[in-house]
Amino acid sequence: MSVTGTVKSYNPHKGWGFVECNGQDLFVNRKELKGFCISKGNQIQFTVAQTEKGSQAMNVTVMVPTGEASYFGEIKSFNSTKGYGFIACDAFPGQDVFVLRTELPGGYGPQGGYCKFKVSMEEKGPSAKDLMLLGAAGNQAQQMKQMMGS
Repeated sequence: MSVTGTVKSYNPHKGWGFVECNGQDLFVNRKELKGFCISKGNQIQFTVAQTEKGSQAMNVTVMVPTGEASYFGEIKSFNSTKGYGFIACDAFPGQDVFVLRTELPGGYGPQGGYCKFKVSMEEKGPSAKDLMLLGAAGNQAQQMKQMMGS
């Protein structure tokens, strides 16, 4: 049975958080989000599973207005000479998300780096905007920015 809850907290760097449903906090893991990235206050629909660690939200559907959704992905490739790359994201099966250097902090996109972003649908497919590098990728970008003196 599917229930609805409100995201209480979520850390995109760690990939987990909590959702409040009927006065109870349930754990939610990134792998259940199907490529979406959630924020405090988002409404989600899910099924509840009991695990050895407690109740967990599974089979999550994020309920956000079109154009306001945030996604989670991995930088698949980035060509610094040409100034663009591609992101793999579970929310867009069978197609990569295009990303321009101008959307990357410091203009750097480390291959294999994780990121959070929004999408605009363009003629050739999804294009990343408002991108934030997560974890080690974010640290790498900050170091590159400092080395370049920006």
